[in-house]
Amino acid sequence: MKFITILLTICMDTKLAFSANQSNPQCPTVMINTSNNGVPGVPGVPGLNGRDGAKGDQGPVGPQGGKGLRGKAGAPGKMGPKGAKGEQGNQGLQRNWKQCAWKNINDGKDSGLIKDCVFNKDADSTVLKVEYNGDIRIAGCLDCCSRWFFTFNGVECRKPLAIDGLMHIAQNHGRTDTNIHRVGQIGGYCEGIPKGTVRVGINVGSCVGKKAAEAYTGWNSVARIMIEEVPPSQ
Repeated sequence: MKFITILLTICMDTKLAFSANQSNPQCPTVMINTSNNGVPGVPGVPGLNGRDGAKGDQGPVGPQGGKGLRGKAGAPGKMGPKGAKGEQGNQGLQRNWKQCAWKNINDGKDSGLIKDCVFNKDADSTVLKVEYNGDIRIAGCLDCCSRWFFTFNGVECRKPLAIDGLMHIAQNHGRTDTNIHRVGQIGGYCEGIPKGTVRVGINVGSCVGKKAAEAYTGWNSVARIMIEEVPPSQ
């Protein structure tokens, strides 16, 4: 690339004469570079930001990625120390029951013990469930009554109340020859009986405020007393 330099003398006053070989202080010499590339100009002021372009179309959905690798399972932890041995729990109550049965008792007494059944009670806190099943009857009277009831070692149940049942004949059209035998069922729960031997008896007697009747128990059939020791009531 070639560069050409031109020296130009400019006179401030045209009236002054000068020669080409003399320099005049009032006529400065200016050097002009006539190369192909000019001197870079001063940078222009930055332009304003352009407007946002229009929103482009949504591209197609890409293919589903492959399933990642499964991580390795951690190593099993160490077994912890063996715990202390717990205290032994209370022994559960096993079922404790008994049945006494008799055939053809044929007991005609109007008052007193008919039969009893001996039972071994295991705990103080438990309850005795008792039941009598057998024949009972009254006859030979009007407005009369007989009562059958349980005793425990000779004493009626007091907690919560007595366990009994009765049979009563009213006027019966004035006839006293009625003699009908029926199966009776008498039962209940008695609380507050201490553990140990318990004599459970079925008895007969008169009713309060009524005339005694001709009672009969266990005619021509089987009679039984059933006893069971059960947990206390809720």
